[in-house]
Amino acid sequence: LLHRVGWLWEFHKVHHSIVEMDWLGNWRFHWGEIVVYNSLLYIPTLCLGVRGEVALAVGVFDTIIGHFAHANLRWRVGALKYLLNSPEMHIWHHTHPESGPVNRNFGLTLSIWDWIFGTAYVSGHGPSRLGFEGVESYPSQLPGQWRAPFLALLRKWRRAF
Repeated sequence: LLHRVGWLWEFHKVHHSIVEMDWLGNWRFHWGEIVVYNSLLYIPTLCLGVRGEVALAVGVFDTIIGHFAHANLRWRVGALKYLLNSPEMHIWHHTHPESGPVNRNFGLTLSIWDWIFGTAYVSGHGPSRLGFEGVESYPSQLPGQWRAPFLALLRKWRRAF
């Protein structure tokens, strides 16, 4: 959804603006994306009556796997790659269009969904470049990145009228 819906992609670009993979990339995001994402995740969770302790445990596990998947490690996890996200898979999610297939490995914690839906991709080496088309001209500092989605959406809105 974040990659396919234009206005959501403008917010998600902050996360994809990393050009060198490291575990801090797991925390690089736009606050607007988090508002949307957490609303879609936690409102249904609360409505279903999931206990707070369970939600916390899942959140901690997701964060650990997210840091691991974004870590600049050359670890292979063997058969676990069919279940859990890992550095060898997630780096291909961040590949620049000039460096390999895009729109792959969407699973945040569980890679099994990518294997089921045919979006999984793993190679014996990592991509030569990370980012998105136009990342060179994207703001590199947080204030500019937080403004960028709003400016892009304003430009699109102006062109529409």
